[in-house]
Amino acid sequence: MRNIIALCATALALASPAVAQAATFSPDGTYVFTGSVEVKKNLPVWTTCGLTLTINVTGGVATSSASLSGAFPCTGITFTGGPFATDGLGSPVTVLEMLGVTTNIPAIPTMPPIPADSCSGDLLALWNAGTIEFQDGVSVTPDARAPGTEPNCKIKGTLTQTSPATPLVIT
Repeated sequence: MRNIIALCATALALASPAVAQAATFSPDGTYVFTGSVEVKKNLPVWTTCGLTLTINVTGGVATSSASLSGAFPCTGITFTGGPFATDGLGSPVTVLEMLGVTTNIPAIPTMPPIPADSCSGDLLALWNAGTIEFQDGVSVTPDARAPGTEPNCKIKGTLTQTSPATPLVIT
């Protein structure tokens, strides 16, 4: 049920007339969000990793960068193309959008081995004043080499703002 609500909120945000206007982020500064997420691409199971998302705000405009931590393969997964232009969708803002994210996944030494892979696209997450929630079915980027035929990159989990004490506001 929660995924249905999230998908409806995303659809509403994307269809909203306010989407044509860029969101305003405030106040200026660097905001760090951390939490535990699960990622999935070519493995049959979700892999738990730590995620740090840093959002830099200057003059109401935001960019973001991300890094994963934890055991392999988390430490080998990288995000390139950043810092990513970041926007908020909907009025009020309910969806955070990171534009042009490329996720690089290392080769996994299983039997048989899984080759290195990547995904590229805009990454959506739900925004709720100080919380960023990635959801399976919402937070998905397509395979970079063969979109639609290879598995997508998926992420799910919740991040909370850990610094600074002043909350990030998106309008």
